[in-house]
Amino acid sequence: MEFLPINYAGERVYAGFWRRFCAIWVDLFILMPLAFFLFWLEGFDKTLAIVITISVTALSSMYDVYFNARYGGTLGKLAVGIRVTRPNGSKIGWTEAIARSAVGMVFALVGLSIQVWALTQVSHEDYSHAMGFVARMELLRPYQPSWVSQIDIVGQVWTWGELIVLLLNRRKRALHDFIAGTIVIRKEFADISIIPASPDATSDEDWAGASRRYVRGESHD
Repeated sequence: MEFLPINYAGERVYAGFWRRFCAIWVDLFILMPLAFFLFWLEGFDKTLAIVITISVTALSSMYDVYFNARYGGTLGKLAVGIRVTRPNGSKIGWTEAIARSAVGMVFALVGLSIQVWALTQVSHEDYSHAMGFVARMELLRPYQPSWVSQIDIVGQVWTWGELIVLLLNRRKRALHDFIAGTIVIRKEFADISIIPASPDATSDEDWAGASRRYVRGESHD
Protein backbone atom coordinates (compact mmCIF):
# COMPACT_ATOMS: atom_id res chain seq x y z
CA MET A 1 0.00 0.00 0.00
CA GLU A 2 1.51 3.33 -1.11
CA PHE A 3 1.32 6.14 1.46
CA LEU A 4 1.96 9.84 1.15
CA PRO A 5 5.16 10.96 2.90
CA ILE A 6 5.08 12.11 6.53
CA ASN A 7 6.55 15.48 5.55
CA TYR A 8 6.52 17.14 2.15
CA ALA A 9 8.35 20.32 1.13
CA GLY A 10 9.10 20.96 4.80
CA GLU A 11 5.44 20.72 5.83
CA ARG A 12 3.58 17.99 7.68
CA VAL A 13 1.16 16.13 5.41
CA TYR A 14 -1.03 14.35 7.96
CA ALA A 15 -3.61 16.09 10.15
CA GLY A 16 -2.66 15.95 13.81
CA PHE A 17 -4.79 15.45 16.90
CA TRP A 18 -5.70 19.10 17.45
CA ARG A 19 -7.00 19.72 13.94
CA ARG A 20 -9.15 16.62 14.13
CA PHE A 21 -10.31 17.59 17.62
CA CYS A 22 -11.31 21.06 16.41
CA ALA A 23 -13.18 19.51 13.47
CA ILE A 24 -15.30 17.48 15.90
CA TRP A 25 -16.21 20.61 17.85
CA VAL A 26 -17.11 22.51 14.69
CA ASP A 27 -19.43 19.65 13.70
CA LEU A 28 -21.01 19.74 17.17
CA PHE A 29 -21.62 23.50 17.02
CA ILE A 30 -23.18 23.15 13.56
CA LEU A 31 -25.51 20.32 14.58
CA MET A 32 -26.25 21.43 18.14
CA PRO A 33 -29.13 23.87 17.36
CA LEU A 34 -30.99 21.15 15.43
CA ALA A 35 -30.32 18.62 18.19
CA PHE A 36 -31.70 20.94 20.90
CA PHE A 37 -34.79 21.63 18.80
CA LEU A 38 -35.47 17.92 18.32
CA PHE A 39 -34.88 17.15 22.02
CA TRP A 40 -37.47 19.83 22.81
CA LEU A 41 -39.90 18.56 20.17
CA GLU A 42 -39.80 14.94 21.31
CA GLY A 43 -41.06 15.96 24.75
CA PHE A 44 -44.58 16.54 23.42
CA ASP A 45 -45.52 12.96 22.60
CA LYS A 46 -44.11 9.45 23.04
CA THR A 47 -44.89 8.37 19.47
CA LEU A 48 -43.24 11.51 18.14
CA ALA A 49 -40.23 10.77 20.33
CA ILE A 50 -39.87 7.31 18.76
CA VAL A 51 -40.06 8.75 15.24
CA ILE A 52 -37.51 11.46 16.06
CA THR A 53 -35.15 9.00 17.78
CA ILE A 54 -35.12 6.72 14.73
CA SER A 55 -34.73 9.66 12.31
CA VAL A 56 -31.94 11.33 14.27
CA THR A 57 -29.99 8.07 14.57
CA ALA A 58 -30.26 7.44 10.83
CA LEU A 59 -29.34 11.01 9.86
CA SER A 60 -26.44 11.30 12.30
CA SER A 61 -25.04 7.97 11.10
CA MET A 62 -25.25 9.08 7.47
CA TYR A 63 -23.80 12.55 8.16
CA ASP A 64 -20.20 11.32 8.31
CA VAL A 65 -20.71 8.78 5.55
CA TYR A 66 -22.26 11.21 3.06
CA PHE A 67 -19.89 14.13 3.57
CA ASN A 68 -16.78 11.94 3.68
CA ALA A 69 -17.75 10.13 0.47
CA ARG A 70 -19.01 13.23 -1.35
CA TYR A 71 -16.64 15.96 -0.19
CA GLY A 72 -13.78 14.18 1.56
CA GLY A 73 -14.77 15.34 5.03
CA THR A 74 -17.57 16.50 7.31
CA LEU A 75 -18.39 20.19 7.56
CA GLY A 76 -16.05 20.39 10.54
CA LYS A 77 -13.15 18.82 8.64
CA LEU A 78 -13.76 21.08 5.64
CA ALA A 79 -13.80 24.12 7.93
CA VAL A 80 -10.42 23.35 9.54
CA GLY A 81 -8.80 22.39 6.25
CA ILE A 82 -8.38 18.63 6.44
CA ARG A 83 -9.55 15.84 4.14
CA VAL A 84 -10.14 12.08 4.37
CA THR A 85 -8.38 10.26 1.51
CA ARG A 86 -6.96 6.93 0.50
CA PRO A 87 -3.31 6.35 1.55
CA ASN A 88 -2.01 7.71 -1.76
CA GLY A 89 -4.03 10.92 -1.39
CA SER A 90 -6.82 10.02 -3.81
CA LYS A 91 -10.51 10.58 -3.06
CA ILE A 92 -12.32 7.93 -1.04
CA GLY A 93 -15.58 6.33 -2.15
CA TRP A 94 -18.71 5.08 -0.42
CA THR A 95 -17.06 1.81 0.61
CA GLU A 96 -14.33 3.56 2.62
CA ALA A 97 -16.77 6.11 4.02
CA ILE A 98 -19.10 3.40 5.31
CA ALA A 99 -16.22 1.32 6.69
CA ARG A 100 -14.89 4.38 8.60
CA SER A 101 -18.23 4.81 10.35
CA ALA A 102 -19.14 1.11 10.69
CA VAL A 103 -18.29 0.73 14.38
CA GLY A 104 -20.01 4.00 15.26
CA MET A 105 -23.11 2.90 13.36
CA VAL A 106 -23.18 -0.38 15.30
CA PHE A 107 -23.08 1.51 18.60
CA ALA A 108 -25.78 3.88 17.29
CA LEU A 109 -28.00 0.95 16.28
CA VAL A 110 -27.63 -0.69 19.69
CA GLY A 111 -28.41 2.61 21.42
CA LEU A 112 -31.43 3.13 19.16
CA SER A 113 -32.78 -0.33 19.99
CA ILE A 114 -32.44 0.31 23.71
CA GLN A 115 -34.09 3.73 23.51
CA VAL A 116 -37.02 2.61 21.36
CA TRP A 117 -37.65 -0.43 23.56
CA ALA A 118 -37.72 1.73 26.69
CA LEU A 119 -40.09 4.22 25.03
CA THR A 120 -42.52 1.46 24.11
CA GLN A 121 -42.70 0.36 27.76
CA VAL A 122 -43.71 3.77 29.10
CA SER A 123 -47.33 4.94 29.06
CA HIS A 124 -48.26 8.04 27.08
CA GLU A 125 -49.53 9.67 30.26
CA ASP A 126 -46.33 9.11 32.24
CA TYR A 127 -44.22 10.34 29.33
CA SER A 128 -46.26 13.51 28.89
CA HIS A 129 -45.83 14.32 32.60
CA ALA A 130 -42.02 14.05 32.44
CA MET A 131 -40.88 17.63 32.09
CA GLY A 132 -37.48 18.14 30.48
CA PHE A 133 -34.81 15.94 28.94
CA VAL A 134 -33.33 14.78 32.25
CA ALA A 135 -36.74 13.81 33.62
CA ARG A 136 -37.49 11.77 30.50
CA MET A 137 -34.16 9.94 30.76
CA GLU A 138 -34.88 9.10 34.41
CA LEU A 139 -38.33 7.84 33.43
CA LEU A 140 -36.87 5.52 30.77
CA ARG A 141 -33.93 4.24 32.83
CA PRO A 142 -35.81 1.41 34.65
CA TYR A 143 -36.88 -0.04 31.30
CA GLN A 144 -33.37 -0.29 29.88
CA PRO A 145 -31.77 -3.77 29.84
CA SER A 146 -29.24 -4.68 32.53
CA TRP A 147 -26.39 -4.94 30.00
CA VAL A 148 -26.48 -1.24 29.11
CA SER A 149 -23.55 -0.61 31.45
CA GLN A 150 -21.46 -3.17 29.56
CA ILE A 151 -22.23 -1.40 26.27
CA ASP A 152 -21.11 1.87 27.84
CA ILE A 153 -17.82 0.27 28.91
CA VAL A 154 -17.22 -1.15 25.43
CA GLY A 155 -17.93 2.28 23.97
CA GLN A 156 -15.41 3.93 26.27
CA VAL A 157 -12.78 1.30 25.47
CA TRP A 158 -13.32 1.94 21.75
CA THR A 159 -13.11 5.73 22.18
CA TRP A 160 -9.91 5.61 24.23
CA GLY A 161 -8.47 3.03 21.86
CA GLU A 162 -9.12 5.39 18.95
CA LEU A 163 -7.29 8.20 20.74
CA ILE A 164 -4.31 6.12 21.86
CA VAL A 165 -3.77 4.59 18.41
CA LEU A 166 -4.03 8.01 16.75
CA LEU A 167 -1.42 9.50 19.08
CA LEU A 168 1.03 6.63 18.77
CA ASN A 169 1.47 6.32 15.00
CA ARG A 170 3.32 8.73 12.71
CA ARG A 171 0.51 9.09 10.19
CA LYS A 172 -2.03 9.91 12.95
CA ARG A 173 -4.45 7.21 11.85
CA ALA A 174 -7.23 6.26 14.25
CA LEU A 175 -8.64 2.74 14.50
CA HIS A 176 -11.41 3.55 12.03
CA ASP A 177 -8.77 4.71 9.53
CA PHE A 178 -7.04 1.32 9.75
CA ILE A 179 -10.39 -0.44 9.30
CA ALA A 180 -11.31 1.62 6.23
CA GLY A 181 -7.82 2.00 4.76
CA THR A 182 -7.94 5.81 4.95
CA ILE A 183 -5.79 8.70 6.11
CA VAL A 184 -6.59 12.26 7.17
CA ILE A 185 -4.37 14.93 5.60
CA ARG A 186 -4.18 18.68 5.23
CA LYS A 187 -6.34 19.76 2.31
CA GLU A 188 -3.48 21.24 0.25
CA PHE A 189 -1.98 17.79 -0.14
CA ALA A 190 -5.27 16.33 -1.36
CA ASP A 191 -5.49 18.86 -4.19
CA ILE A 192 -2.11 18.30 -5.86
CA SER A 193 -0.39 15.48 -7.68
CA ILE A 194 2.58 14.33 -5.61
CA ILE A 195 5.03 12.38 -7.74
CA PRO A 196 8.10 10.89 -6.02
CA ALA A 197 11.58 10.95 -7.50
CA SER A 198 11.53 7.15 -7.60
CA PRO A 199 8.69 5.11 -9.13
CA ASP A 200 8.89 2.87 -6.05
CA ALA A 201 8.68 5.38 -3.20
CA THR A 202 9.54 3.62 0.05
CA SER A 203 11.51 6.22 2.03
CA ASP A 204 11.66 9.94 2.69
CA GLU A 205 14.61 10.24 0.30
CA ASP A 206 12.47 8.90 -2.54
CA TRP A 207 10.23 11.95 -2.17
CA ALA A 208 13.04 14.53 -2.28
CA GLY A 209 12.72 15.26 -5.99
CA ALA A 210 8.95 15.67 -5.79
CA SER A 211 9.35 17.96 -2.78
CA ARG A 212 11.75 20.22 -4.69
CA ARG A 213 9.38 20.34 -7.68
CA TYR A 214 6.49 21.26 -5.35
CA VAL A 215 8.47 24.17 -3.90
CA ARG A 216 9.29 25.43 -7.43
CA GLY A 217 5.62 25.20 -8.36
CA GLU A 218 6.04 22.64 -11.13
CA SER A 219 2.90 20.67 -11.98
CA HIS A 220 2.40 17.18 -13.35
CA ASP A 221 -0.31 15.96 -15.65
